Amino acid sequence: MRSAITLGVQVSRSKFNDTLAYGAAMALWLLVFAWIRPLSDPDEGRYAVVALDMLRTGNWVTPHLNGLPFFHKPPLYYWLAAGGYELFGVHAWVARLPSMLGAWMASMTLLVLARRYTNASTALSAAIIFLTMPFAYLASQYANMDMLLAGCVCACTACAFIATMESRLGKHWQAWITAAGVFAGLGFLAKGLIGLVLPGLVWFIWMLWERRWKQLALPLYPPVWLAVLAIAGPWAWFAQKQHPQFFHYFFITQHFQRYTETGFNNPQPWWFYLGVIALACLPWTLFGIYMLFRWWQTRPVAKPQSAPPDGQTSLDRYMCVWLIAVVAFFSFPSSKIVGYVLPALAPLAYLIARIGHVSLIGSGAKIVRPKSKLPLVIGVAAILCATLAVGFGIKGVPQKARWDRLAALPVQPGDRVMMLGQLYYGVPFYLHTDKAPWVVDAWQAAKASKSDNWRKELLDAADFSPDTARHVLLDKQDANHVLCTAKHRVWVVGELKAANQMTPSLSGSKPMLELGSRAVWLWTPDRDQC
Repeated sequence: MRSAITLGVQVSRSKFNDTLAYGAAMALWLLVFAWIRPLSDPDEGRYAVVALDMLRTGNWVTPHLNGLPFFHKPPLYYWLAAGGYELFGVHAWVARLPSMLGAWMASMTLLVLARRYTNASTALSAAIIFLTMPFAYLASQYANMDMLLAGCVCACTACAFIATMESRLGKHWQAWITAAGVFAGLGFLAKGLIGLVLPGLVWFIWMLWERRWKQLALPLYPPVWLAVLAIAGPWAWFAQKQHPQFFHYFFITQHFQRYTETGFNNPQPWWFYLGVIALACLPWTLFGIYMLFRWWQTRPVAKPQSAPPDGQTSLDRYMCVWLIAVVAFFSFPSSKIVGYVLPALAPLAYLIARIGHVSLIGSGAKIVRPKSKLPLVIGVAAILCATLAVGFGIKGVPQKARWDRLAALPVQPGDRVMMLGQLYYGVPFYLHTDKAPWVVDAWQAAKASKSDNWRKELLDAADFSPDTARHVLLDKQDANHVLCTAKHRVWVVGELKAANQMTPSLSGSKPMLELGSRAVWLWTPDRDQC
C-alpha cells in the first residue's frame, strides 16, 4: 500500500516537473523575438502610453489618453504593463508582456486540460500547435488586450468544463467552478463583459448538446459570483464614483452599441473570420484539413451509444462548440477586428492535435500515419513564425513609424509636445514630457463627424474632463499662437504640409529628426520668428 502511494506521488511529481519545463520553454519561445520591433500605431502606442501614464501618475482607476480619461477598455492590461515597466524598465517588449502572458495562459490551459482527459502526446501537441500558429504567435507579440482576453477566456472555459465533469463523478467540483469565476472576473478586467459572455455561451451550448440538465445550476454556486464581484467590482465602482457617466459609456456605448450598431470601424462581411483563420493559421489549417480527410476515409463505423460520453468525447464536443461559438459570435456584428477571434485558436489547436492522434492510432492499412509529419509541420510553422516576427521587425516598420528614434532626442524637464493634424500614439512613449501633448486639428468639424477614429476617441474622452480637453485639444487657428507664446521648449511632430499650414512660425526651420514624410522640430521660446 505504501509503495503504491509512493509511486503515485512520484508520478504526480514527474507530471508537475514536466509541466514546469514545458511552461518555461513556452515562455522562452514567446519572449525570444518580442524586443525586435518598435511599438506600432495605433494599438500598441495607445495602450503602452496609457499604461505608462498610469504608472507615472499613480492613478490606477482611471486610464488616461493624452491627459484625458479613456474608458474604451478596462485596466488589466494597463496594470500588468505598468507593473512590467516598474520591474524591467520602459521598453517595447515590456509593453507586450500582458499579451505574452495571455498566450502562455492559453497554451498551459490546453496542456493541462488535454492531458487530463486525453493523453500527454495530444496535450503537448495541442499546446505546440497553438504557439506555432502565426496568428497566435504574432498576436502574442502585439501590445493590446486581445490575447490577454483570450488567455482569460481559455482558463475560464477550461475550469468550467472540469467542474462539470467532476460534479457528475461526485468529486470536488467547487474549487474548479470558483476558479472559473476568478478567470471570468479577470476576463472582465481584460476587455469587459465579453470575458464572461464567451465562456458562458460555450459552456451552455455544450450542456444542451450533452443534456446535462441537472448541472445547469453549477454557475449559481455563490462563490463563483463572489469571485467575479471581488475581482471586477471594485474597479467598476471606483470608476463610476470618479466619473458619473462611466457606466453608460462603458457598458452601453462600448459594449452593446459597438456590438449591435454599424457605425463603428472596420466593417467586414460575415465570412471574414473564416478567411482570417484559414490564412493566418497556416500551415496548421492545411495539416488539419489533410488529417481530417484521411481520418474520414478510414473512420470506423459508428455504433449507437446509450451510456454517457466519456471525458475525451465530451472534451471533443466541448472544443467543437467552443470554436464554432466564438467564430459565430464575432461574425454577427458588422464591425470586425482581426484580434477579436483569438479565443477560437485554442480549441482549433486542440482539434487539429486530436484528429492527428486519432489518425495515428486508427486501424487500417490505408491510413497515412502523421507521426513523422507532425515534427516537420511544427518545424515549418515555427520557422514561419520566427521569419514573420523578424521580418516585421526589420523590414515591416516604415520610416515614418520609427518612433523609437525619438529616444535619442535631448528632451529636458519642462519640454512639451505638439502633434499636428494627427494623434501619434507612440510618440509619448519614446519622447516623454511632464505634460500631456497638444493635439492640433479641426475639432469643430470632428465633432460633426461620425467616423470611429482617433478624433472620436479624444472627443469621447473630452466629455469626461472638458476643462483638460480645452487645454490639450487645440484648433488649427490657435496652434501658431500657442507655440509663439510658449514659455518652454516645444517638440512639434507632424507632416511638413501640416506644419506649414498650422505653425507657419516653423517655416525655414530645420527638423531635428526626419521620419519619412514626418518630421520633428524643436521650438525654443527665445526664437524671434513670430
